[in-house]
Amino acid sequence: MLERKFLLNFKQYSYCVNLRARHIFLVFGWLLMFGIVGAGQSVSADTLTHSVEVRGIEDNSLMYVRRSFNEKSLLKEKKSEPIVSVAKLRGLVKSDYELLTTILRAEGFYGAQVTRQVARRENHFVIELHVVPGVQYVFGEINYNLEGSNSDAALVEELYNAIALKSNEPAVAARVVAAETSLVNMLLEMGFPFAGQVSKEIVVDHKRQAMDINFNVNSGVRRSIGSLQFQGLKSVSEEYLQGFAEWQQEDRFAQTKINNLRARLIHSNLFSTVTVKAQAAEANRADVLVNVEESKHRTLGISGGYSSAEGFGGEASWEHRNIFGEGERLTLTGRGSEVEQSFSGILEVPNYKRLDQTVTFESLFKREDTDAFFAHTIKVRANLERVLSPSLSVSAGTEFEFSDVTDISGDRDFYITSLPLGVRWDTSDDLLDPSRGFRLYLTTAPSFSIDGNKFAFLKNQIRTSAYFPLARDRKFIVALRSRIGSIIGPGTESLSATRRFFAGGGGSIRGFSFQRVGPLDINDDPLGGRSVAEVAAELRWKITQDVSLVPFLEGGNVYASELPKFTDFRWGAGLGVRYHTNFGPIRFDLAVPLGRQEGERRFQLYISLGQAF
Repeated sequence: MLERKFLLNFKQYSYCVNLRARHIFLVFGWLLMFGIVGAGQSVSADTLTHSVEVRGIEDNSLMYVRRSFNEKSLLKEKKSEPIVSVAKLRGLVKSDYELLTTILRAEGFYGAQVTRQVARRENHFVIELHVVPGVQYVFGEINYNLEGSNSDAALVEELYNAIALKSNEPAVAARVVAAETSLVNMLLEMGFPFAGQVSKEIVVDHKRQAMDINFNVNSGVRRSIGSLQFQGLKSVSEEYLQGFAEWQQEDRFAQTKINNLRARLIHSNLFSTVTVKAQAAEANRADVLVNVEESKHRTLGISGGYSSAEGFGGEASWEHRNIFGEGERLTLTGRGSEVEQSFSGILEVPNYKRLDQTVTFESLFKREDTDAFFAHTIKVRANLERVLSPSLSVSAGTEFEFSDVTDISGDRDFYITSLPLGVRWDTSDDLLDPSRGFRLYLTTAPSFSIDGNKFAFLKNQIRTSAYFPLARDRKFIVALRSRIGSIIGPGTESLSATRRFFAGGGGSIRGFSFQRVGPLDINDDPLGGRSVAEVAAELRWKITQDVSLVPFLEGGNVYASELPKFTDFRWGAGLGVRYHTNFGPIRFDLAVPLGRQEGERRFQLYISLGQAF
């Protein structure tokens, strides 16, 4: 009993001790918390705020000084942040004072005076920087010393006129740096392929309020272009590549001509690496040496797609980009789907007679079995395209087509010859996945039926698309498309069904079956028409690096009249998903017809490679 009582009292004592300890820690915790809060309030009470104003640079001539200071000022950058010490604020004032002085000097105000004034109102500091800019200095004497050159006064004068740095203009430091950078580039353009680094001597004369500059550069001698030599060629003709040069031997050396040669060689897709350099030769010449490594010239391609209207489709192609040794490109393509099967061959001859000209020969056999018609078509075509600028080209050609067509009018044969003309303007930044720019394709084709029923017609078509990024990171892109077509000549029934306009399907108005937008015959099959109008809009929203969501709206119609009426548009809407790969986006689109009519499907599904437009 005694032992049990002792144990019980020991447990009670232990409990009391633990209870007291718990109270002590609780009280200590409250005191610590109040201490921290109090300290925080103390710090907050001592927090300093500030504002800054610069006086004396309000004039328009000092706009750049104002803008540059506002962009780089630490006082302005940290205006919304509390400053915990006067020493910290003093350091910021000194930094901005030095910044303003440096900017004024860089703009040519070497006699400028800057004073600081700081006023304290409780814990808020008002900082004022007062500027007396004085006179803006100008450039005085500008000399170019070309060491080791065969220069004369005329050459120096030419250099002086080429570089945008002139006497009596404001002595802005950025212009001196730009001139120093561009001097070697100017010499390269003026015939000095081995011009070296530039050094400069600057003297600021406060009495004249002018800046004198001496540029010194080891330019070497002025040279003409010598021979053009290629190394590393295996199957590409050197004689063909000689035609890539836009100069004649003994022309004055110019770096732009060398750069253009390299760009053409790369653009030919014949080489995996291209290195171009100049090498000194006798008689003040510079030979041009080109080292290349030929790429693989053959490509085998396979692709496929699906739409609920046209079923499964696929394409296989074989391409040789140097079939005869002079960059000729032969492409053989077979396509197949439930409604169309075709085989085509295209031979492109680049740089025909001149560097910006391509001749194309094409042959095509196609079988089509659609709700509108059943046809076998054979087509041959020759076309000449000339590039007028990097974004603009024109083309002209001749074409012959034989087609055996069965439609509501019966089984008929057509023999048609055409003279297609075209204009292409393309400023977009990518072929399969553009994010900015414009595209315009204008074609017109005077055509003549040369069988028993002779007639003539003119088929015109304009396709446009535009791409607008809504943010710098291009996560949101608005894409717009339109198509307008017109056939002037005989009535719809006289035209081959292969020449009429149709609308509806994955490449036209999504949400409708293939060719199902427009006039229908008594059997509820598409008739096609002599004119068409289409519009489309997409919002391409890149939600991750690899995936985009694309809501879209498309509309249009086909008309029996020669000119589109732009009325009774049929509209389709939907949502797409794009999976971006290194060879282009894979497209999944689900679309529904708006105002669905009897017999039309509730939705259409499209799967293919590349954007819809």
